[in-house]
Amino acid sequence: MKRIALYKYLLGGLLMVFAAACSGSDDDNIAPAPTEDTPKTVRLTITQTDNENGGADARLLDGTRATLSESGNMLAASWKAGDSLSYYRLSYPYISGSLTATETAAKSSFTGNVTCSEGDKLAVIYPATSFTESIETEPYSITLSGQDGTLGTLATKFHYVYGVATVTAVNETTATATMPKMKSLLTVCKFSFIDESNSSPISVNTLSISLSNDGVYGKKDTYPQSATVTPGENQSDVHAAAVTSGSALTMTLPEASNEVYVALLPTPTDATQPVSLTFTVNDGSKTYSGTAKAHLKEGEYVVAENLKLTKTN
Repeated sequence: MKRIALYKYLLGGLLMVFAAACSGSDDDNIAPAPTEDTPKTVRLTITQTDNENGGADARLLDGTRATLSESGNMLAASWKAGDSLSYYRLSYPYISGSLTATETAAKSSFTGNVTCSEGDKLAVIYPATSFTESIETEPYSITLSGQDGTLGTLATKFHYVYGVATVTAVNETTATATMPKMKSLLTVCKFSFIDESNSSPISVNTLSISLSNDGVYGKKDTYPQSATVTPGENQSDVHAAAVTSGSALTMTLPEASNEVYVALLPTPTDATQPVSLTFTVNDGSKTYSGTAKAHLKEGEYVVAENLKLTKTN
């Protein structure tokens, strides 16, 4: 009887050990519950606030929108429902995606499927751009080449704006964020030209802009065709960095006009001298050339009328 009892005791102990081992194995296969700060893919709505967050929109009525229209020596601007923007999560994992403006108005909200958690900072970028998967914040490119001298094309393709949204709440399927007024990364210019010999207006078919001397943007007779922008949480520290090129910035207008709209790079804030530019205009039969100097401010609308040019042929 004692021997039988001992066997039963040993068998019971083994069964308990086996059961405990099975229980531990099952627990190891159960995924841990997500924590509050685990990023989730949800439907995010970004609401714009009225306060500023660095960056000047000097002489722009509200120049951080997609559609631009002239109002005297200023620009009025608005979003159009369906305008496409991009977002870039400014902390690991560095995830990007698309957003859409929801309203046709001067002030719009933006929505899209975003992987985020509460407190995240998101770079919001217009026009929409693309990013590759990255383990750190990566720069994106903007182009100045391809402008046609019209305000409509400039507004939809070359009016680059940047903002930073903060995710304020995340639940199972939706999230909300707020974003101050976005900033313009370039300078919007309107040029008109006159013949120096008789002050008659010059009708522009083609316009080339180049540097009058070697400088911060590159060498004489060239002008950057593109720039890079590195996203950051401090909106006022984000700027377009010129990529030097070997040619002038040239545009052909869809039809001859006395006025030309161009997006140019702002003069660097640490530059002690204004940038000197050479303008070469062809009216279809004659070519004119001349120079002008200016400090171009980020987000500024510059109206430069009746610049004097000399006929070269």
